[in-house]
Amino acid sequence: MASFLTAYNWMMDNEDRARACAIVPDAPPGAHAISGINSAAYPTQYATLAALPQNQRGPAVQNFYQVQFWNQWYAQLALDDAAKRIFDEGVNAGPGTTVRIAQAAAGCAVDGEWGPNTVAAVNAAGEGFVPSFKQARLAHYQAIVARNPADAQYLGTAEHPGPWWIRATQ
Repeated sequence: MASFLTAYNWMMDNEDRARACAIVPDAPPGAHAISGINSAAYPTQYATLAALPQNQRGPAVQNFYQVQFWNQWYAQLALDDAAKRIFDEGVNAGPGTTVRIAQAAAGCAVDGEWGPNTVAAVNAAGEGFVPSFKQARLAHYQAIVARNPADAQYLGTAEHPGPWWIRATQ
């Protein structure tokens, strides 16, 4: 069974490596984030976090990610290496997109719904799942840039990787 804490710490290395829980500017313009929790996307949760002293936000941030993004299917994945990448992508791209990427990487039917068949396919893929998922994740970000070239700043290249490239290939 996959570990939430392993997945959470992997994701936090992308969202807030220092675990500072500071208020920082974010997209869209005028929005802010605390450890990746965006004020525009999650206004109520963000306001609750922002009201806490900075040095007391850590447990609330962890709870937010466990409640909002961790799910029963992630816990059933056999490999932490798979679960942490899927969880991180879920935080970055949303659950529907993430499950479609995972399903494609696992070679099962792509319907965008978590369920026992998806879990079984990811688990059956074993160690081979991670390279396939990384490739599918990078292709997803490349498709975003193809539709919206302004997002190229987030992707970068192999020679000059941006945050999406790093997340997809680590």
